[in-house]
Amino acid sequence: MPLKNSVGLRLMPSRLIREGILTSERIEQLDPPAEVFYRRLLSKVDDHGLYDARPSILRASLYPLRIDRVREADCTRWIAACEKAGLIALYHHDGKPYLQVLDTRWAARSEPKFPLPPSLNSAQVGTGENTCKQLKTPVPVVVVVDVDVDEGVAPPRKRGVRPRKTPLPDDFGISDRVKTWAESKGFTRLEQHLEAFVSKAKTHGYAYVDWDEAFMGAIRDDWAKLRTTKPGEQPARTRVDL
Repeated sequence: MPLKNSVGLRLMPSRLIREGILTSERIEQLDPPAEVFYRRLLSKVDDHGLYDARPSILRASLYPLRIDRVREADCTRWIAACEKAGLIALYHHDGKPYLQVLDTRWAARSEPKFPLPPSLNSAQVGTGENTCKQLKTPVPVVVVVDVDVDEGVAPPRKRGVRPRKTPLPDDFGISDRVKTWAESKGFTRLEQHLEAFVSKAKTHGYAYVDWDEAFMGAIRDDWAKLRTTKPGEQPARTRVDL
């Protein structure tokens, strides 16, 4: 949460990016638009590197003055590029997509503002010295972002082993877990949702820790565009941006 000085003004953390970012092998994998996206993302994630990964949210929050020039499809492509470069990790919670910027090495001075990745829990994040309530200084917090982990070894992290993401299983289908969840949420037409999800996952080469969780997120976000069509109608073909 933002800090307040002695007169009650809200002070947002300032994040300094070291020049090592200019020689990072991982950053070099990004094209210029994707790198700009990543740099803007650094200013929006919380102290734990977490943020909402929905393209519509990223478009509005990272490009408030370029809404007419940046598409959600652009954000989707840049997210995939950052994940492929090992700069961010994607995960789902309650059917919604989230991201975590990796290897930032900045001090966490507030509680997480978004659900934690499956590999973390509230005890591992730390609820003591990382909370802003215990900060006594009234001046802005300056956080140094060291994204270039190619230079030196990062200090050990107090967290469990991150689950390994896997490609789409050959026999992936509609599990009983998904059926139960869909029925409780009122979602139908699961076969059509599955067809759209599998097609997009194969097209983009997606990999997830929990494929059922990812599929539920796709249903909730209506990847199949079924909410604009009636049962029995075929959803309109959409262009896939690679």
